[in-house]
Amino acid sequence: MTDTTTRAAPSRRVFVCSALSTFAALALGATATLAPLSPAAAQDYPTGPITLIVPFPPGGPTDVSARLVGKSLGTLLGKPVIVENRPGAGGTVGSAFVARAPADGYTLLWGSTSSLGVAPSLYPNPGYVPMTSFAPIGMVGRTPILLVTRSALPPKTLQEFVAYAKTNKSSYGSAGNGSINHLTGEWLKEVAKFDMLHVPYKGGAPAFADMVSGQVDMSLETITLAQPYLANGRIKVLATTSAKRSPAMPDVPTVQEIYGNDFEVYSWLALVAPAKTPPAVLQKLNAALRDAQNDPELRKQMETGGLDVIQTTPDEFRTFLAGESKKWTALVAKTKPVVD
Repeated sequence: MTDTTTRAAPSRRVFVCSALSTFAALALGATATLAPLSPAAAQDYPTGPITLIVPFPPGGPTDVSARLVGKSLGTLLGKPVIVENRPGAGGTVGSAFVARAPADGYTLLWGSTSSLGVAPSLYPNPGYVPMTSFAPIGMVGRTPILLVTRSALPPKTLQEFVAYAKTNKSSYGSAGNGSINHLTGEWLKEVAKFDMLHVPYKGGAPAFADMVSGQVDMSLETITLAQPYLANGRIKVLATTSAKRSPAMPDVPTVQEIYGNDFEVYSWLALVAPAKTPPAVLQKLNAALRDAQNDPELRKQMETGGLDVIQTTPDEFRTFLAGESKKWTALVAKTKPVVD
């Protein structure tokens, strides 16, 4: 069985893909303007390793899911899929790297709400435009965001936390400026009419760890990071950003229930390639992604991690992304979050 290996990135530590993108190269220089694969070469694809760029640090839910799916894709395609972490600036550093890559199917992006939905609306020059810089392969899945505090903090409900924050200096940690956690926190402050300090981290894992240890008061994260701490009672889930209560947590209310608006946020993941990647390559990658999603063991691992598996065609994901881009552009304009 083909497994993933690790390739070093400049000044970045890269880990082996052991567990466990719509769009196109910006016109740059000679490297990025290489001619696309010929039809014959596209049919033979892949003939070598594929690099899967994760634009966030190792250890977070985005990275974990990429390693799970990347390993399966490597097996199905018969060539290693190498996960390479290129974090920074809300996911824009790694995403821009893929946008500049040759459109040959050998450099792919593990895209997300943060990197393809939020950050391009938040940063003035991210280095890519989601709808034109990439070619869609397919959606992977989605999960709601949990509003979590440490157990030692007095508030037991979201309403109590808001009241607490109004009389006590409070803070929340995010995976970084421009991340979905950041924008969700700013939107929560707007609808609940209170304030708390935003503390950006380089990834969701360190932000969550500091919430548990008491360095920040709230974390807005997926169930992937929350699960181990829920089991030992070190955290409290105050609310979820889904439209309806989760069957897995029926006692946890939604933000919509409490504040009565259209507050609905999902952290979604998708696989995309540089724009102008040959259709034959995109079709082969979409088929492999679907086969991976249909694997019972992989699906179980993803669902255990709180990710609802969602299959789409490239065109279906393009339509979805257009709606997400519109949503987050409007929200950025409304909440006016500050980034460094």
